[in-house]
Amino acid sequence: MNKWVTIGVSIAISSFIGANAILLFSDKSVISKDVYVHEYERVTAGDFEETLPKESLVAPLSTSTVYVKNEDTIQEWLVKEGDTVSAGHELAMLNTTTADEQRAVWESEQEALEYQLTDVYATISTLESERANVDNSTGNTSDNVTEDADDKTLNVGINVDVDVHQDAAYVQAIAQAEQELAEINQKLLVVEAQLSQQGAAAVVSPVEGVVSKIRDENGRLAIELYSTDKIIVTYATDEQWQDIEINDSVRLQADGLDESIEGTVSEISQVPANDSDFLKAYKALDPEKQTNPLAYYEIRIQPSEAIDTLPFGNKTNTMVIVNEANQAVSVKTAWLDDRFEDNASAHVINADGYAVKAPLSIAFDTDTKSILSEGLEPGAVVVNETRIDNYRYAPAIFFPMPMDTPSWQSVKDAGWKFYLRHLIF
Repeated sequence: MNKWVTIGVSIAISSFIGANAILLFSDKSVISKDVYVHEYERVTAGDFEETLPKESLVAPLSTSTVYVKNEDTIQEWLVKEGDTVSAGHELAMLNTTTADEQRAVWESEQEALEYQLTDVYATISTLESERANVDNSTGNTSDNVTEDADDKTLNVGINVDVDVHQDAAYVQAIAQAEQELAEINQKLLVVEAQLSQQGAAAVVSPVEGVVSKIRDENGRLAIELYSTDKIIVTYATDEQWQDIEINDSVRLQADGLDESIEGTVSEISQVPANDSDFLKAYKALDPEKQTNPLAYYEIRIQPSEAIDTLPFGNKTNTMVIVNEANQAVSVKTAWLDDRFEDNASAHVINADGYAVKAPLSIAFDTDTKSILSEGLEPGAVVVNETRIDNYRYAPAIFFPMPMDTPSWQSVKDAGWKFYLRHLIF
């Protein structure tokens, strides 16, 4: 009899313990419990930046090119590559027998450029009008100018083909036309400088600058001039182009500068960059392979200080600040839940000591942290514990006991009197 009583009591006790365990620890338990959390952080306000490091080069603010018929037109060179010249400075003397012929070419070029200038203005006006009034259409604008002066043909043309199924196509077409407009104005300035001479048989510089190159270009002699004003040039790929904006702050550093200087992004091209010497140099400095060979867009940076100590083409290290936040709070990105684009949530300890889920708005991410625009105030405690999601309610939280152990050096420095006093009292 005692044997069966013992067995019955054992079964009853085991059932009681098991039932209580189920009620207490099952997923459907409604009995509140405290959860031990090892990883937690009290957020504080601070200044944060998201930066984009870029290789860059010192470049001229503007480039002017003077054209003459050919080498035979030149009687004597008065400058060489690398020489500094002022506006109106004579670059080369023309042969007297060909001076009038060269002047006729310049006059023909001026007439063609003026005609082309009017045509591009009309193209831009048409594109802007169509962009405002047409949602889905296709536009094709093509203009070519051919001038003939004394059997000497000068071809100057612009061709803008645009698929206007989207507004972005109009924006790109207008940007391309405006870039062409700037180039035409620059060429017109150069030609007008040559024609401003009264009877002089010389090629003159239209601007103050440096003679960068004398080359043969399509059968004509080209004298390229860099302006004395310098800027910083870099190039953005597809993804980077989306991140960089006009007026973004930039930090610049280079050999030849005593300390780093500030700058701002002044121009962002909307059309792929031409295959210039600067682009070739950039690709050599940043040889990362791009799947799209056209995905290089010129970014111009205006330094806040003069960079006269740096020569053209000098390599500089550029740090573009694409995002910044002052006195904002941050959370470790790995601790976020329910992340979707710029929204997420995190477990935060409320005033009663419970872990509640707080919705967060994210301004931007750094390497390990997400910078918040809304959701938390400085001083809030964020916890990282996956078990909290298993509860249907907000559980109470307790943290590890803080422990402060003395260093070995402080133990040695205490002395025997210190230990004796504490042993006695």
